[in-house]
Amino acid sequence: MNLPKRPPALGRGLGALIPQAPAPAAAADTSAAAPSGPALRTLPIEQIAANPDQPRKQFEPVLLRELADSLKRHGLLQPVVVTPNPGLPGHYILVAGERRWRAAQLAGLQELPAVVRDTPESDRLELAVLENLQRLDLTPIEEAQAYRQLIDVRGYTQDQLAERLSKDRSTIANAVRLLRLPSKVQDLVQDGRLSMGHARALLALEHAADMLSLAYEAIEKGLSVRAVERAVRERLRPAEPEAEPDPETHKRAVIVRDLEERLRRSLGVKVAVRSDSKKKGSGTIEVPYGSLDELDRLLEHLLGERSDDEA
Repeated sequence: MNLPKRPPALGRGLGALIPQAPAPAAAADTSAAAPSGPALRTLPIEQIAANPDQPRKQFEPVLLRELADSLKRHGLLQPVVVTPNPGLPGHYILVAGERRWRAAQLAGLQELPAVVRDTPESDRLELAVLENLQRLDLTPIEEAQAYRQLIDVRGYTQDQLAERLSKDRSTIANAVRLLRLPSKVQDLVQDGRLSMGHARALLALEHAADMLSLAYEAIEKGLSVRAVERAVRERLRPAEPEAEPDPETHKRAVIVRDLEERLRRSLGVKVAVRSDSKKKGSGTIEVPYGSLDELDRLLEHLLGERSDDEA
């Protein structure tokens, strides 16, 4: 049985982009002739432009400076990968190695070793994602955005993308779910103020406003991931509806209110009649007083006695 051909997996690495170490003569070749395949050349750094489809948006300044210092001492040991810029003859667009390119500029290098490879525009994003994933250079949010961009641009399903990148489908699905977070919460994750554990817990909430408010609360109070998960469950718990009283209970409540009103009119104070929940038919009558004079008046009324002064 003939099995259908599978698309070539990019997960096998960047080896296909970078040829084996060339002979010295080939390494020194900087002629303008178009190479028949990937070729290692030395290019002026100003002729290389960043890839507009680069998924990684944040470049840590301290790490860039450290790499720049290393380049000053040892030079660039691994070439960048570029493709001809169709809109600007003699210039190139980065396919892989933007961090090295940026550090080389900081180091003041004038030229860079580069593998020149004819790469269709539709493949640049895919190769840039692969390069960053293999180097673990993407933040979780950047990784999710790159997956989503590949799905949108290339029309992949999550299964197809997982196969292309040699990833589990669950890895792709869980990453893309992070894009449900409000942009402000994504920024908090990018800045390191909110962990991925907190972010995943927030995804259980339905509304963006709830996610954002709980994210800020977690930061302000220093809540753990477990505490955020408990807060999420509390917010998702439906409010218990108030039980409607049965007819008999309603009837007793009406009688009690009528009795309290009659006692108030008779005694001149607000009276509370309370039933005993443990013993049917029993209860208490509470008659408050605000002063000793009011107490004397109430006793006189209840006992039917007159004070000695009025006798």
